[in-house]
Amino acid sequence: MEILRVFLVLVFVIGSTVTAFGNTVSDESVEGIVGSDLTLKCPFTLPDGDTLYKNSWTIEMNGSPSNVYTYYANPDSGPQRALRHLVNRSEAVCSDTECRLTIQKLLTTDAGTYKCRVEFEQSTSQDKVFILTVYSPPEEFKLKGHKSNYHKGDNLSVECFAKESEPNTELTWKINGQRVTDPYEVDTNYGDGRTTSRLQLNDINKVTSQFGKKIECIAKSPGNAHQDSKYFLLTVGDNSGSVRHLLPAMSLALLLVSTHLL
Repeated sequence: MEILRVFLVLVFVIGSTVTAFGNTVSDESVEGIVGSDLTLKCPFTLPDGDTLYKNSWTIEMNGSPSNVYTYYANPDSGPQRALRHLVNRSEAVCSDTECRLTIQKLLTTDAGTYKCRVEFEQSTSQDKVFILTVYSPPEEFKLKGHKSNYHKGDNLSVECFAKESEPNTELTWKINGQRVTDPYEVDTNYGDGRTTSRLQLNDINKVTSQFGKKIECIAKSPGNAHQDSKYFLLTVGDNSGSVRHLLPAMSLALLLVSTHLL
């Protein structure tokens, strides 16, 4: 009988723990872009026979939560207001299934850990945590070191760099839409707000058996909220190819001269 009593107590404790954790939705990582608007969506389940009382948003500051927005379902219960860094550029609204906080014109200082708490008139509150990062795109993003024409046997060495981004921009290479994954062909370095990547092809014939290969550098934010690309078309020829390229130009020149003489 004593053993059974201990077992029942253990089941009750474990069941209570599971229920308590069930009130918090898993953390969600969110990425926004500097200067754009961002909406954090906080879904909840409205208990049967209950009504929404309040929605509050906090951000972790120095290890403790600080209130940044308060929304009351009934305006008579309290004011709807933004605090601290969200004053005059944020709004919270709630439906029967979701509360939303919209932050306008994101700043890098808006990044942090936000918690959405939905409170009801009778039931236990429900929470959701957002880990917000704010990406500032590079002030300069370009390719350098490439030529307009290459010949069989030439080596290709081209550099792509993104400067003054926060956090650092991620750079990848594609050739004709296929990502370059060989570590011996790509060398990427990260610095303070600067990312540099070099594409090195020692055997250009491996990837350029035809004319007009597209060499592309893709710049993206760590969370994929922002993406940009730069590319050039690689023309490769041999001696006979160079002659073939000259013939149309020579023919055009002769035609123009003949027309002028006539």
